[in-house]
Amino acid sequence: MENTIVTLHISRGWSVRELSREFGISRGRVRRILEKNRHQRETGRLPEAAKIKKDSKLDQYKEYVTGLLQEHQDPAITNQRILELIREKGYQGGKTILGDYLATIRRKNAKEPVYCVETSPGEMGSHDWSEYYVYFSETGKKQKIIFFSFILNYSRRQYIEVAHDKTQLTLFKCLINTFTYFDGVPRRIKSDNQKPCVDRWEFGKPVFNAKFLDFATHYHFAPLTITPGRPLENLKIERPFYYLEKNFLGGRSFLTVMIWSHNLWIGFGI
Repeated sequence: MENTIVTLHISRGWSVRELSREFGISRGRVRRILEKNRHQRETGRLPEAAKIKKDSKLDQYKEYVTGLLQEHQDPAITNQRILELIREKGYQGGKTILGDYLATIRRKNAKEPVYCVETSPGEMGSHDWSEYYVYFSETGKKQKIIFFSFILNYSRRQYIEVAHDKTQLTLFKCLINTFTYFDGVPRRIKSDNQKPCVDRWEFGKPVFNAKFLDFATHYHFAPLTITPGRPLENLKIERPFYYLEKNFLGGRSFLTVMIWSHNLWIGFGI
């Protein structure tokens, strides 16, 4: 519509009144469209909208609100309690203004919806790595421990292994151990876009590593990967790590770590 209005006005000499009548919009809007086009042609950029700063009834209480948030972090103070406290100090504004401000400073962004896609038995599995710094009482130091996790998407049956590193060779060994443990191979296996599996992305599609493709071909599975920047696509593999850190690593004191060949073992005590 804007293109047609500008064209008719410049090329054919239509008046603002005629354009307003033709397109069923106000003359003021027609003038704004023409002025925007003129400004953009002359300056190369869109006109900036005038910003009018209005005083808020909440302004004088913002410093106090910040102090409340810092003082009450665990558990976090609720919006309702903050409203009660600032009203005791004379705040006359509404709850909505306060809620909008708190959403900004708490950095509460709208979360992306999660869509669970169920698969048939044996159809898909997912794998990933996770690193933790574990304290060992024998050495008195923390050491990085790498866990490999594989989960069957249908049954949520899980295999976890402590790995020596995250190289491609180690990944292949962990996957072979997984297939042995499950006594089979899923038709499709999804990774987290890691370098041993994916070389790069081109035109919105992954270019899988040649050796990884050979490995997949040998074991008769189709490789998949998540889209960069979309970790929720691998949600079913992330939750087992949560269980691992809360129910295995949490609440236990570990004694020592022993490395033998390519396997890494953990000794622990409660």
